Amino acid sequence: MAVQDRIDAALENWMSANGVSNAGLAVMRDSELVGSFGHNEMSAETPAPIASLSKSITAVALMSLIDDGRLRFGSRLFSLPPSFRDSTEPWSNPERIGNISIEELLRHTSRITFDPANQTALVGIPNADSSDVILIRSALREELSTMPVSEVYNNINYAILGFIIQTITREPYEPYCQRMALAPRGAQGRIGAGTRAMAAFGGWELSAVDYAMFARAYDPRTRLLSPAAHDFIDAKANPHSPTASLGMFVVRTASGRNLFHHGSWRSTATTPEQFSSFFAMWDNGISVVVTYDVRTTDEARVALDNTLRQAAFS
Repeated sequence: MAVQDRIDAALENWMSANGVSNAGLAVMRDSELVGSFGHNEMSAETPAPIASLSKSITAVALMSLIDDGRLRFGSRLFSLPPSFRDSTEPWSNPERIGNISIEELLRHTSRITFDPANQTALVGIPNADSSDVILIRSALREELSTMPVSEVYNNINYAILGFIIQTITREPYEPYCQRMALAPRGAQGRIGAGTRAMAAFGGWELSAVDYAMFARAYDPRTRLLSPAAHDFIDAKANPHSPTASLGMFVVRTASGRNLFHHGSWRSTATTPEQFSSFFAMWDNGISVVVTYDVRTTDEARVALDNTLRQAAFS
């Protein structure tokens, strides 16, 4: 059985075991599409909300500014144009918040712990492009963690990165990402009509196939990301635990690296109210994208990762 068929069969078994009825699947081998599968009411070619997989689109768009010398990984919030601070104040601690760097936002080590998107599930937040500023202000009014620096996953890190893109380019976030992150990699996507408040951290809609085409960039052989981007991904990678990098999590392996990210959301404030996604790129050249229309448990998401990885290596 071909690898794409093994992976699709594994997905079907997982769906049956976890009460998931609708899903789309794209399978890549050495950055070539080898399989696209639809289950019930979803297909691999139909745009679907990708939840937190949106963060990689933000990260790749931001990387274009670093490659062009308009930002550095070490750039700090106090060094941004004054309009950034004017839009996002008040800050609880201007000195500490001003010293947050681009790298810390990308790696979720900014010490920002309050996540209003998760706390309120966006209830009461307008479904609008300007809602990123509302969320950022809410988070930056809270005190930063005083604990030793460690990775604390927080949507607001990427909301800030999305707003930085707008601040530096003086362009709206969505068309800039379409032009600089998606189109050069042969992909199309948009911010969902009902998920605009989540834009930079969870609001994009792409088909599984389009996301797979975009995510080919994370394979160094494609040369669709700069050497500086791959160096950033590898710099903190270790074999013991996943590390946040460029909108993805990375694990170092004996023969390279594995990359992955889950997306999962449920809220009465968005349309649709729940959706999920999964991406993985393994060191054997196989990558997968799954979109599905329910939010599952953490245990189910771990099982999805494990079962598709086993099928990819069988």
